[in-house]
Amino acid sequence: MSAEDEGPRKRPTINDIAATAGVSKPTVSRVLNGHPDVSATTRRRVQEVAAELGYVPSSGARALSTGRHGALGLLMPAFSWWGFNELQYGIAHEAEKRGLRLLVQALRPGDEAEREFVTRTLPTLPVDGLILLMPEGMLRYVGDLARSGRPVVVVDDRGNRPGVPYVETTNREGVREAVAHLVAQGRRRIGFLAGQMGSAYARARFEGYLDGLREAGLPYLPELVSLSEEAPVEPLPEDLDAVLDAEPDAVVAAWDEIAFAVMNAVHARGLRIPEDIAVIGFDDSPLARAVRPPLTTVHQPCREMGEAAVRMLADAIEHGTGPANASVPTRLVIRESTGPLSTA
Repeated sequence: MSAEDEGPRKRPTINDIAATAGVSKPTVSRVLNGHPDVSATTRRRVQEVAAELGYVPSSGARALSTGRHGALGLLMPAFSWWGFNELQYGIAHEAEKRGLRLLVQALRPGDEAEREFVTRTLPTLPVDGLILLMPEGMLRYVGDLARSGRPVVVVDDRGNRPGVPYVETTNREGVREAVAHLVAQGRRRIGFLAGQMGSAYARARFEGYLDGLREAGLPYLPELVSLSEEAPVEPLPEDLDAVLDAEPDAVVAAWDEIAFAVMNAVHARGLRIPEDIAVIGFDDSPLARAVRPPLTTVHQPCREMGEAAVRMLADAIEHGTGPANASVPTRLVIRESTGPLSTA
């Protein structure tokens, strides 16, 4: 009889591992559940036998025996942003390193969908904790999420402080470093452009611009600055033109999309980058390397922020508490859009 005629193979159990390894069933259980009170030799033997037999623990059985599912939930918002790919990669990579599965839950837009997730979906999810990405509407329900009995970590770089652990990046420090780089290149009329200023991260980047000016002893010139409390993400064309009419020798943009608009406007005026005007963005989006000249930008560490969120959540699951928050530092990526002033 061939192997194909034997029918489906029986799924190996803890009893099978114990019999093959020559140890007790409780010992196997302690090894598989990560308890430290097992010798290194026995632990290695049990793990080798489990791998040879192709043992895969049942999530339901694990939850019954340990009270844990060995899985984390990731709540995705209803809008898209390029950085989500990097955030998800960091979250998935760190979860895999820790032997944790990842359950991704998409969130439909609207109040009803948010309320339904908290009241109906979350209680049934087989996860030990939850990571929320940029949860603008969900912030009103964070208290309910925290009371669900499962730890919650928020990844939100917009400055929201929902009363649960959060991960952010160093927005203010990143722009301050960008201004210092321009000053070191001999720039003295440094502009700043931002679109929507309603978010705390945009305000923090503007504060970093002011810090950089103060540290360099440069005056604040309002004609070199465009801020908006309105909805547009990018400055209006007339605002951008007004800043360029003031003849800056450098411009810092609150994020890369604004920097790209600045570069297009500079080229349209027949000016050169960086010889006439240097340009710096913020985010280090994929297009920053593709534009000409390649854009100097403040790298937002999205992947590292995702990894930090998993570490915080795993600590909270394991120990009941964790750090109040994590701030992952930015770094300046210098490319050809900045450089010394032209001597011609």
